[in-house]
Amino acid sequence: MKRNLPAALLAFFVTAAFAYANDLDKQLKSDYVGKTMTLRQFYSGEHLRFHSDGTLDGKARTGAWTVDGQIAIEDIHLSGALLQIAARRIWVGFDSQHKPVDLLVSLQQPEFKQYRELRNTLRDLKVNIDIEFPKQNADEKEISSAMNAVFLSDTESIVDIVPDFWRSYVGGKPRPSQDAPTPTEPVYFIKPGAVSGPWANYAPDPEYSKEARIAKLNGTVVLWLVVGSDGKPKDIRVVRPLGLGLDEKAVEAVSTWRFRPGQKDGQPVATMVNVEVTFHLF
Repeated sequence: MKRNLPAALLAFFVTAAFAYANDLDKQLKSDYVGKTMTLRQFYSGEHLRFHSDGTLDGKARTGAWTVDGQIAIEDIHLSGALLQIAARRIWVGFDSQHKPVDLLVSLQQPEFKQYRELRNTLRDLKVNIDIEFPKQNADEKEISSAMNAVFLSDTESIVDIVPDFWRSYVGGKPRPSQDAPTPTEPVYFIKPGAVSGPWANYAPDPEYSKEARIAKLNGTVVLWLVVGSDGKPKDIRVVRPLGLGLDEKAVEAVSTWRFRPGQKDGQPVATMVNVEVTFHLF
């Protein structure tokens, strides 16, 4: 009888460990499958691997949050020291009220039934995310900590991780930018007869993002900015977005524009202005 005790105990522990792992997997699926998560860093690519402290294992390009920032989790499983997440990339567009929407979900509406090919493309935007732990069989607390290191938690806002030109749009207070007018240069509202507005004398067209070309997205991005007395744009902010990376392309292009500055009493001054950047596929 004593000879069989170690084997019996081993069988007991194996069974208990299997049951715990099975229960943990069920809990993970309940907590995360179907949930939209936002990456703390907007990494692109079809396979991302992280350490449990949230650092990326390897290299990956960062992109726009409307393309590379969010995922919808389709499956999650802990295998040894590896948490494996299968997900769909979410391409973010904006509705008629300029609120962000999951483009695939939006195109499920009956009025968009002609966009079958695009819906299929959006469904196929798969990404596998692995999170590696320093030891086998992490517990629920360790998994939750690792998930919060890679993704924003439910209590956090995207306002803290988007580029400065997005902050006021998503509800945050813009940070003072390095290229903002110095306090010694006042900024004026345009006022007919008192303060004239600037006009662009060098305004190259923006590039199209790959994702917007695939979706055949057209429209206009509206930016708010200050044109300094030197004719250079500063403190650019998104006012009305399009999504799919076009807003970043608009900011990138307008940053290179040059203006004849506005004038007050015959002298160049810094002025606030809205700029429209139109994207149209011919």
